[in-house]
Amino acid sequence: MAFKRYSRCILWLTCFSLIISALISPFAQADELTLTPDTCAVTAEKPACRLDLLIEYQSDTPKSLCIWVAKHPIPLTCFENQIHFKYQVQLTLADDTLFELRDPKNNVITSGLVKVAKFEPANTRRRRGLNWNLL
Repeated sequence: MAFKRYSRCILWLTCFSLIISALISPFAQADELTLTPDTCAVTAEKPACRLDLLIEYQSDTPKSLCIWVAKHPIPLTCFENQIHFKYQVQLTLADDTLFELRDPKNNVITSGLVKVAKFEPANTRRRRGLNWNLL
């Protein structure tokens, strides 16, 4: 069995990067907000979409937060000293909507966007046939 020989510089860089990544990884966990589904589709006949939105939040420390629809005067709901929570709500949306998690001092901790896609079917053009109907 043959072993490769590595220079000391490469070994030091490898060890240093492993140590740094091990030290940083516990602190790298950020607050995570997940919105499911994150997109809904509307058509010209049906200009608003109705959806059951699941809002999930995960953190590494317990926090007291409220879920807000941006530009609305009151929160949807609030949670006290939680590191993980789920909230489901039925909504009817016509435009893109921003959801925010705010602390008791009304500071935005994180936010997520539910997009509304406007579906426009392609124009179907008339088939001409096999060139036998020239008249």
